[in-house]
Amino acid sequence: MDSTGIAPAKARSRARRASGVTALLLLSPFGAWLLALADFLPAEAAVLCAVVGSPVAGFALLEQCQEMRVIRCSMTHITARTWTGQRSVDLARIRDVRLLTTFYYGGAYHAVLVRDQNGVRLGLTSVRSKRALVRALRNAPSDVQSRPSVSSAARAHLGLGASRTHTLHTVASFLALTISICLYNGLVFKLAGF
Repeated sequence: MDSTGIAPAKARSRARRASGVTALLLLSPFGAWLLALADFLPAEAAVLCAVVGSPVAGFALLEQCQEMRVIRCSMTHITARTWTGQRSVDLARIRDVRLLTTFYYGGAYHAVLVRDQNGVRLGLTSVRSKRALVRALRNAPSDVQSRPSVSSAARAHLGLGASRTHTLHTVASFLALTISICLYNGLVFKLAGF
């Protein structure tokens, strides 16, 4: 257990279970297609699984590690409640920082995904937690081996890099999401015989 009282192994275990359920939802149309080939289900079941399962899986995949409410934020730890329970990242032992971009009706939504040396991931969305992260990154060791890996998009989002990088990341994320949704749905419809 760390100083926050949350065991990193427990947080990782909950995250793995949530990821497993998410993967099962994403793969359910292909399982339904196999069952349809064996005449256990109608061919339309694969499309139904895709229509129901893929939005739920997409939402779960993006939301499972994002902070819903910050419980404690200090110079060394951020503890927050997430969809899969409480998580705490050690700011003194950050491994990597990435920017996670999603899209809703109102536009783009960004979360800074932090992973510490214990393997615990937490998506930071609040101003308070992002400030603590910026402070930790500025105080990080200067040697290359101990310094956390921070993507240029995360750096830009935190105000530590060029804003142009943030814009390019958002556009690339939108294109990648659009292409992957089209390919996924196209494959499901083709397997279902539509």
